[in-house]
Amino acid sequence: MIRVWYNKSFSFVYAVINLIKQQDSTQEFYLLASHSQAHARALLVADEAHLEPAGLAGKAYVDWCLSFCQQQQVDVFIVGKEAQSIAAYQPRFQAIGTRLMLVADAATLALMENKAEFAKQLPAEIALLPDTITVTTAKEFQYAYQELRSRHRRVAVKPAISVFGLGFRVVDERHSCLQHILKGDEYIVSLDELQLAMTKQPSYSNLLVMEFLDGDEWSVDCVADQGQLWVAVQRRKAMPNKGVPSQYIDNNAEIAAMCQRLVQHLRLNGQFNIQFRAGQNGIRLLEINARPSGGMAMACLAGVNLPYMALKGLVCGYHSLPTPQVKTGIYVGEVSSAVELTM
Repeated sequence: MIRVWYNKSFSFVYAVINLIKQQDSTQEFYLLASHSQAHARALLVADEAHLEPAGLAGKAYVDWCLSFCQQQQVDVFIVGKEAQSIAAYQPRFQAIGTRLMLVADAATLALMENKAEFAKQLPAEIALLPDTITVTTAKEFQYAYQELRSRHRRVAVKPAISVFGLGFRVVDERHSCLQHILKGDEYIVSLDELQLAMTKQPSYSNLLVMEFLDGDEWSVDCVADQGQLWVAVQRRKAMPNKGVPSQYIDNNAEIAAMCQRLVQHLRLNGQFNIQFRAGQNGIRLLEINARPSGGMAMACLAGVNLPYMALKGLVCGYHSLPTPQVKTGIYVGEVSSAVELTM
């Protein structure tokens, strides 16, 4: 029995463990999960649950992970928390017999996290990003906003480093902050009040000022092996809601080609998610998430058990697996738990 450990991560680990257990009919994998919070859902479905010490970060957390792997005889470590730090010490894990599943090496993980730096370094022939200018002062913002507004209908802002789209705002030139509060708008900020706030803070960490993409959005759940893409499930979300019941399993050739190029260029590995959205000038890459997505279970309804495939491929080799058959052209609804699937 192969001992597999999922350390602290986001809530998707609950679905990941359920999906693996569902397909692992021979009980090849024994799944451990750990978290610093005792009520984390992943701990409820794992074969074995452990509490992590709170407050550890960087090298201290890496050392704790090494000790845990030795004590628990972990064969495969699916890395969540502190992926960049752990990636830098991969040889030490290999020396104790623990294989790591990491989406990329430490430098690439850092690059993907910093969207400003990523935008500078990504070649246009690999994928096109939204028209973006990085700013750190109020004066730079004023220039960037005017420049982008002259080319695009609307402009948005977001931090260079964030998760789940936190901090993303569409800039509104007509309405006040109070009007947005009274209307219940969550992702809109008044231009006047944003500029006023900037004048009160001489400088700030990198802020991305960018064209607002107002078309459909695609969330692509992928599995790859060291730069070779094995499967990519495209979930298209109609923006705004056009009467579509939920999400559509798409087969957009342009997105498929961009995913292939991105995976090869960055040598991506394991299970991860790539986000795209359409704008007035076509489809643009939003970001690459170095982890499964929150909607990953919906993608699995297309007939491919993504977390099981990623784990089985790492352990046994992807060439030993059957060719994945993705059922495109279907609608899938929100799901919170695993359903009956075949890989």
